[in-house]
Amino acid sequence: MSGQTGKWREEQVLVICPGSSTTMAQLGCGELSPPAHRFPTRMFRDEETGQWRPYHTFKRKKAAAVPAPVVEGEQKTEETKPEGEKKEEDEWEYVEDQDSDEGAVYPIQGGHIVVMDAFLAFLEHVHSSLTTTYHNTPIMLMASPQWTRPDCETLARYIFEKTKTPALCLINSAIATQYGLKWPNMTVVDIGFEKVDVTCIYDSRIVAHRDVGAGWPENSAEEEREISGGEVFTRKLQQLLKDKINGFNRDMAEQLKKSNICEVLPYAPDKPKLMDLPTEDVPVAAVATTTTGAAAAAAASGTTTEGPKIVEPVADEPIYDAEGNLVDDEGVLDVANIVATGQTREFLAKKEKEKQEKAKKKGKDKEAEANRAMRLPNSKRVKNVFHFEEYVTEEVPIVQPAPPAPAPAPAAQHVPATTEGAKDVEMADAPAAPPAEGAEKKDEEKKDEAKTEEQKPDAPATEDKKPEEKPSEPAPEPATEAPQPAEAPKAPEPAAAPTPPAPEGPVPTERQTKRIRRDIEVGLERFEFADRAEIDRIVTAIYNAVQSIDDMYMRPPCWESLVFVGNGARIRGLKENILQTLQARHLISPSSATIFTSELPSNIGTPTAGTPGPGGASTPIASGPGGAQSGSLLQAATSAAAANANLSVGPGGAQGFQGGAEGSQLGQHHFHSQTPTNIKLAQLPTYLSEWTKNGFEEAMFLGAQVAARMAFCIHNFDAQGLEMQRYMSLSRVDYNELGPKGIRLHSMLGW
Repeated sequence: MSGQTGKWREEQVLVICPGSSTTMAQLGCGELSPPAHRFPTRMFRDEETGQWRPYHTFKRKKAAAVPAPVVEGEQKTEETKPEGEKKEEDEWEYVEDQDSDEGAVYPIQGGHIVVMDAFLAFLEHVHSSLTTTYHNTPIMLMASPQWTRPDCETLARYIFEKTKTPALCLINSAIATQYGLKWPNMTVVDIGFEKVDVTCIYDSRIVAHRDVGAGWPENSAEEEREISGGEVFTRKLQQLLKDKINGFNRDMAEQLKKSNICEVLPYAPDKPKLMDLPTEDVPVAAVATTTTGAAAAAAASGTTTEGPKIVEPVADEPIYDAEGNLVDDEGVLDVANIVATGQTREFLAKKEKEKQEKAKKKGKDKEAEANRAMRLPNSKRVKNVFHFEEYVTEEVPIVQPAPPAPAPAPAAQHVPATTEGAKDVEMADAPAAPPAEGAEKKDEEKKDEAKTEEQKPDAPATEDKKPEEKPSEPAPEPATEAPQPAEAPKAPEPAAAPTPPAPEGPVPTERQTKRIRRDIEVGLERFEFADRAEIDRIVTAIYNAVQSIDDMYMRPPCWESLVFVGNGARIRGLKENILQTLQARHLISPSSATIFTSELPSNIGTPTAGTPGPGGASTPIASGPGGAQSGSLLQAATSAAAANANLSVGPGGAQGFQGGAEGSQLGQHHFHSQTPTNIKLAQLPTYLSEWTKNGFEEAMFLGAQVAARMAFCIHNFDAQGLEMQRYMSLSRVDYNELGPKGIRLHSMLGW
């Protein structure tokens, strides 16, 4: 940061962790939370302009709008327009489908950047989606071990020249994992989408690296390219079930792989398929009593968490009730005692009731046994049900509200009042009648008023009597009220108005997404998908990576801190199976002889039972009271250690070797075993509750946030710490001085 340390706040830092399938990104590194945004690592090329787009875009013709009920003159003016005046831009529209992958280009394959311009456009899309500023947003970018130096220089040039960022930090994915899990020595096994990376870290330095399935994909077909990681298991599932389940596709295989019923069974070296598959004839009692793996170890150590179990009595043993009386099992009754008490009927009724209770208890036991069989663990079931959820997008016509809808509302309110309104009109219009009929009208009005006064408290009664009042009216009155019923039928006419314009043109549509759920029964294929050859490739890569470390004293810390990251490691039981395979094939228990030989330096020959003489015959070693061979081995080991200590004392010379830290390491007593004696997983931190729930398979993102805080935000370092912080990232000042090649020195790539 070149003298500008601590310039940025934690919420200004942009953290990006690209992957072959998904990219994790977040603006801010203060809360150390799981990634807030996930982008599919893909781009789409525009056929017209040749530029890159983040989503699949297609062009479709605009749907004609439904004509609105406007004035007829305005409609005629629109219809009289010639068609030649309409532009094509007005007839077509561009639609972005964010879920479609049609025509997608994946810039990263197997960890390699295969389409650089697409990847640069993708970084621009991520940057513009999360922030709108450039000059005050430093970028922390995680790099894959497969990225070359020219790739990193191209990225640095593009980011500094196009985005105007003030600082850039490139960090290796394995180093980021080490920052997230805090252990200085570890072996990081990153099981990704199409590759597996194995990186050994000792004292925060990368000392060895191996990968599986990370070959360069150029000039090779997609089917022929050798891959590894989670995609191998997905394809295996699809291959096993595509002929057994109708319509089984890749999406189903991916969801099945992530479900709880799909798991990798423990490693069983004595089985034909190296796994203990369940069978149809597994008895319930045998399943309940078998304990394997961690359960057996917990039972042996006395740390089992199972509750107390009910122990049923043996059938041959005598059973006594709570009062100490012998309970017979349909045997001979003590007739004399029963007769003496004089309660024969009561006793027989009691025995009959007990028989019925025993029969009910047996029935309940059978039901409990059946329910127990249904509650078998997934690893003991031959078949299990998988719930597949699919989202389907359909074109649905847009339901537009009819414009005349408010018109029928007042008419509807006016319709029920027509009868009462008619009476009111009759009462109001009665004086306007000819005077000859005035006397008769007055008498009728009095009768109507009397009826209305009686009907006012009971509104429903008036409605029931209305149809009976109409036929009782005289013939001349309907003639005077003829114009009023003519207005009433007009009310339903506007209600039917919205239906005719529908067929006049194409109906506009909109895209709606529906969720469809299916229940699929899966057999043993949910266990057999764990390809043994693929697991063996991963195990071999781990063993070769650790054993390729030149300094043998670095190997034990790497064997004792295995860490599995990557979303491919989320497969149930995969990590445990790999660890069991490593322990079964490569772990050697130390004995008395191997302990002594392991302490010998590699440049000293191991003493044997006899030393060859001049004539080829072996001269036996003098035997001592404690055994000649073990004593000579111990003496040789201690003398060799003393000799090395004496050699390292000299400040120079041929044997004073390299001085400094290496000379002090040679003077110490180190582990010289060539085979692992302890293989175990590293302990994960427990103080981050959100990451404990999310899982540490994405620990590289957590480490990238921690490293970003150290590189961009912390300012209370001493002089040596400030210099170290300056070399963690490449600032704009250093970029102007050194150019893109400055990323080789100012980065955390572990080169």
